[in-house]
Amino acid sequence: MAEFNSFTQQVGDALPLLEQMDYEVTTFKVTWGLPPKARLRLKSNGNTDPQKVSAIAARAPSNGVLVSALISSAVTAKRIQSTMKLGTAFLDVDFAVPPRVNMKFVSAKDGAKDDIRDLDDLELSCKN
Repeated sequence: MAEFNSFTQQVGDALPLLEQMDYEVTTFKVTWGLPPKARLRLKSNGNTDPQKVSAIAARAPSNGVLVSALISSAVTAKRIQSTMKLGTAFLDVDFAVPPRVNMKFVSAKDGAKDDIRDLDDLELSCKN
């Protein structure tokens, strides 16, 4: 539990930098279990200069492996977004064992469909 609290504090400390990169938190979902896990969904538009993003990332504290991975993933997504001239980018960050980052991009033409969902987002219940 102490490690999970430390992790959420580190992510909270990284959020102002991510906001400067034009990311916003759309979802933060915590699942209590052994071990606990969390999913953070970040959404970004394609309007930020990649050089500005790199300069912001250079100021990031290097106090945690997960936060460093989060910041570097955000920079990579911005680079892909800019290079391929894509619209909205979504970063789904699963803080679990092992952690993973999924990147999804929406065509600039499909800007109205920014609310991308996949099967991982659905909570299903079955009744007999």
